[in-house]
Amino acid sequence: MLIILVFKNFRVFTRLAGFLHLIICMEEMTDHAKKLEKTVSELKETLVSERKKHELEKEKIQNQLFQSQKLEAIGILAGGIAHDFNNILTVIKGHSDLAKKSVDKNSVVFEDLNEITKYADKAAGLTGQLLLFSRKHPMNIKSISLNKIVENMLKMLKRLIGEDIHIKTDLLADLWTINADESKIEQVIMNLSINVRDAMPWGGVLTIKTENVSLNDDYAELNAESYPGKFVRLSIQDNGIGMSEEVLQHLFEPFFTTKDSGKGIGLGMSVVYGIVKKHKGWTNVYSEPGKGTIFKIYIPAFLSHEKEDTVTKEKVEYHDVSGHGERILVVEDDEAIRRYVSKALSINGYTVFLAGTAQEALETYKKENKNFSLVLSDVILPDKTGNELVTLLQADREKSAGLPEIKVIFTSGYLDDKSQWEKIQEKGYKFLQKPFELSELLSAVKEVLSPQRKFR
Repeated sequence: MLIILVFKNFRVFTRLAGFLHLIICMEEMTDHAKKLEKTVSELKETLVSERKKHELEKEKIQNQLFQSQKLEAIGILAGGIAHDFNNILTVIKGHSDLAKKSVDKNSVVFEDLNEITKYADKAAGLTGQLLLFSRKHPMNIKSISLNKIVENMLKMLKRLIGEDIHIKTDLLADLWTINADESKIEQVIMNLSINVRDAMPWGGVLTIKTENVSLNDDYAELNAESYPGKFVRLSIQDNGIGMSEEVLQHLFEPFFTTKDSGKGIGLGMSVVYGIVKKHKGWTNVYSEPGKGTIFKIYIPAFLSHEKEDTVTKEKVEYHDVSGHGERILVVEDDEAIRRYVSKALSINGYTVFLAGTAQEALETYKKENKNFSLVLSDVILPDKTGNELVTLLQADREKSAGLPEIKVIFTSGYLDDKSQWEKIQEKGYKFLQKPFELSELLSAVKEVLSPQRKFR
C-alpha cells in the first residue's frame, strides 16, 4: 500500500516537475523573444539612423555641388564682363595717355586727363579682382614654401590687423612645397587676415597653421570639391563673432558683404575662392555665431626634389621708346583698341599694319611679303587663338630661307582655356595684361625688338 502511494506521489511529482520545466522553458523563450524583439528594434533604429545619416551626407554633397556650380556660373559671367570692360578701359587709358603728351603739364586739361587716368586705374583694379575670382588672370607659377610666405608676411600682417589682435603661428617644419604664384598666395593670406580683423573688433587671436595632409577616396566622396592626393593645408582661425549659415552660403559670391555701406565692396572672399581654385585647390569654412571661424585651404603638394625657384627677372626700363620704322602687325578684334594701338605706335616711329582676325593677319602677312619684325596679337581671336596664329607664322618662316623667328607680344583682358597660356609661357613670349598704359606698350615693343631678346 505504501509502495503504491509513493509511486503515485512520484508520478505527480514528475508531472509537476515537467510542468515547472515547461513553464521555465516558456519563460526563457519569452525572454529570448523579448531580446530578439529588442535586437530587431535596435537594428531598425540603426538602419533608420544610417539612412538618415546617408541622406544628410547626400544632401550636404548636393548643396556643396550646387554652391560650386553657382560660383562657377558667376565666375564665367564675371570673367566675361571683366574682359569687355578691360577692352573699354584700354581705350580710355590709352587715349588719355596720348592726349597728355600733347598738352601742357600745368594746364587744367592735363589735370582733367590725370583724373580720367586715375579713375580708369581704379576701375581696372576692380576688374582685376573679378578676374581673380573667375580664374582668368595670368599666373607666375613656381615651386615655393608656404611657410616662407607666411613668415615674410608676419610684420605686414601685424600692422594690417592692429595691436589688439595677437598672431599665433603653428608652421610644420618639414612642410611640402607647392606649385603656386607667390603674390596670389600672399593676397589670399592678406584677404583672410582682413576678414579676421573685421570679425574681431574688440581684439582676439589669429592662428595661422600649415600642415601636410593625405586625403583618400572616402574623404573625397564626402566633399564635393575635393579629390584624393597629397596636399598642403593652410588654416587661418579666429575667435571672433563667427558667421551664420546664411552668410556662409553667400560668402564667396562677388560683391556680397556684411559690412556697412562704403566700408567694403565684397570682393575679398571671392578673390580668395578664385585664387585657390586656380591653384587646383579648395577652401572649407567652419563657423558659428559667437564661436569664431576657421578657413582651411587645400593646395596640391609639389613632391619634387627640385630646388625652389628663386630666379627673379630683371626689369628693363627704356628711356627712348621710339621706333625706327620697324614693321608691326597688330591683330586685335576690338576696333577701338586697334585704332588706339595703331595711333600710339605710328606716332612713335613704327610702321603699323592692322588685322581683326587671324585670317586677315595671314593675308596681310603674305601680301606684305612676310616683311614684319613683330606681331602684336590678342590672345583670343574670333577664328583662332593668337598662339595658333603665331605657330603658323613661325612655321612659315622656318620654311623660308633667311627669315628669322618673328618677335611676338600677346595681349588679353582675361585668359581662359582657349588662350593656351602655358604654351605662351613656355615660349617666353611677352604678355601685356589689358588695360595697359601707353608707356607699358611702348616699353614692351622696344624690349621685344631689342637684339638681346630671345625666345625659348
